[in-house]
Amino acid sequence: MTTIAPRAIPSNGGFSLVDLLVGVSLSLLGMGTILSFHRSQLYAVQDQARQVEIQTTTRAIVDLFAREARRAGLNPACTANFAMVADASASQVRFQEDLNSNGVLDAASEDITYRFAQSNRVERATGTSTDTLLSNVDLTGSRMRYFDGGGVELVPSPTLSAAQRTAIRRVRIEVSASSAARNPSRSAPLTARAATDVELRNRFFVITNSCP
Repeated sequence: MTTIAPRAIPSNGGFSLVDLLVGVSLSLLGMGTILSFHRSQLYAVQDQARQVEIQTTTRAIVDLFAREARRAGLNPACTANFAMVADASASQVRFQEDLNSNGVLDAASEDITYRFAQSNRVERATGTSTDTLLSNVDLTGSRMRYFDGGGVELVPSPTLSAAQRTAIRRVRIEVSASSAARNPSRSAPLTARAATDVELRNRFFVITNSCP
């Protein structure tokens, strides 16, 4: 008798085209979810860093302003040839001070202007240079305010007159900065606010202890 060997039956194992398409679709969906989460986390980190930057810079501006404004009107040489407050408006204030007691104002360090420029920059300017302290922010609500010895506010229109500047006893700076968030899911902007009042101490001493 002749034995006939059984014919090999093709195997049905492996992946069909449908299986492959489903697998690819699930992989892409997973990758999309991971990328979306990563992007959201990246935006959150960037917004947090920007928030810290705005807060830190705003506070530093107020501190620097207070330190220099307290020296306004310093006149050890009793020359009386400059103004304590040479200009004053809601957007800028200009101080003059004889720091080295030589009776002459040094344009680079003794004639200083702080201003909110073009609604998006805070600048510190002298007769020789202008430094941008904060930029690319919305400064709506930022302003300079002035008060006399009785606490009455002197309102610029648009600037204070010479008589009003002479009456200033206290200056207040209010910095309100905001910036759009990178995270598209966040509608509220990143904001920081800082303010301080500065008594013009040299004006008090000049009044009570006039130069000979």
